[in-house]
Amino acid sequence: MSIGHRGLAPNAGGNLMGVHVHKFGGSCLSAVEDIDAVVERIRESEGQKVVVVSAFRGVTDRIIEQIDFESTTPNVAFTASIELEHLERVPEIATSPWCIRFADTLHHLSSCLESYRELPDIEVRADALACGERLSSLAIAAALDARGIPAIPAWSEDIGIRLIGRGEDARVDAARTKESLQLPTGSIPVITGWYGVTKTGFALLGRGGSDLTATAVAAAVDASSVTIWRDVEGVLALSPRWTLPARNLSNLSYTEAAELAVFSQPMLHPSAVEPLRELGIPLNLRPLHSPEDDGTIIGPSIRLETPCVRAVGCLPRQVQFSWSLSGAISLTECVTDAMSALARARIQVSSIHAQPGNVQLLISSRMAARARRILSAQPSLPTPEIGDSVSILCFVGEGIGEDCDLWGTIAKHADSSGIDFQFSEQEPRPHAIHAFVPANQTEWALQTLCSALDLLSQ
Repeated sequence: MSIGHRGLAPNAGGNLMGVHVHKFGGSCLSAVEDIDAVVERIRESEGQKVVVVSAFRGVTDRIIEQIDFESTTPNVAFTASIELEHLERVPEIATSPWCIRFADTLHHLSSCLESYRELPDIEVRADALACGERLSSLAIAAALDARGIPAIPAWSEDIGIRLIGRGEDARVDAARTKESLQLPTGSIPVITGWYGVTKTGFALLGRGGSDLTATAVAAAVDASSVTIWRDVEGVLALSPRWTLPARNLSNLSYTEAAELAVFSQPMLHPSAVEPLRELGIPLNLRPLHSPEDDGTIIGPSIRLETPCVRAVGCLPRQVQFSWSLSGAISLTECVTDAMSALARARIQVSSIHAQPGNVQLLISSRMAARARRILSAQPSLPTPEIGDSVSILCFVGEGIGEDCDLWGTIAKHADSSGIDFQFSEQEPRPHAIHAFVPANQTEWALQTLCSALDLLSQ
């Protein structure tokens, strides 16, 4: 039996404030110990629980390799290895009420792989990749159910997660999802993240899209909270990838979190907070294996009397591609043609700056050589000029973009430390300041500026 979002039990005030959405990403689904922790986090939680899961760690990447012909493993052997991987982490699947559905899903994955090999199609590809989430939903429901917590798999196509777009970069259709969402009653729904249904078939939400599924579902049912469980602490003032002792952030505004997410991947999908803003639903980022740690809570903005930098994000080693335009090609044509060519090749542009006679793009150095080949081959574009590698720094904090004194303070610290520092020429944002440093000065710039801005704990 299923019910729509309006059928969930309301609180005394008539709103659905008792619903708590819990999302578990692939990094929290890596081993038996992780599955045990997932079960305990759900057991300890209060209210009406809704669970959203990603594929088990590594499964999506393996399916991508298989579907892109980068693996020589036969499809039958490949799906057998995927089956074993899930059974090793959740042996209860074999005796669960969904054991037949589990086998059917593996067979469906194999069929999708064969179909795509014969005739590549983006919807078949999305269907195949979504099998990772489907298997995860079955496994986590089995683990919960076997431990006395009634749960049921809830696949996106069955409960009404509606998307707009095609391929691997669709977006949630919030209005249609709210209208069509049907969640099972009597048991905890374990929802598949990352994918949904369009008017023509299946589509994906891009990397980190399970975060979007969780917050979209939360908005559709007017949930009390969303908790994204992670394999690390809450948000730090500087990504742990830089191995500096950054301060823990107990809270962030929606705006701060969205900005920082762009520059601190894989902290959070940058668009994940958007469904929550209007309703003011809090989003918690908490460590799976340290439930006593409150992590970081994300919510409405609180402007401080004196703006301050609360965190620094960084996109390292970006290569500049630039064009000096003559009258033969318009600015709009150059930008459109370049961005379309890169999008078809799934190459992400980190920054774009366009003004009359000149266009500049920044692309990760990992993709630079491929981007250069693609852009140079475009007959409508001049050959791009390639600049030196730089890193983009993003200083985040409510109101800092409007504080000229703070801009001066940052520049002063950079200059006194010998950092070749340049603010972005783009229109400043109230909550962020963007700047560039040479790639070979990235670590030094982060250490110096984070220390000067009191963002380090030692």
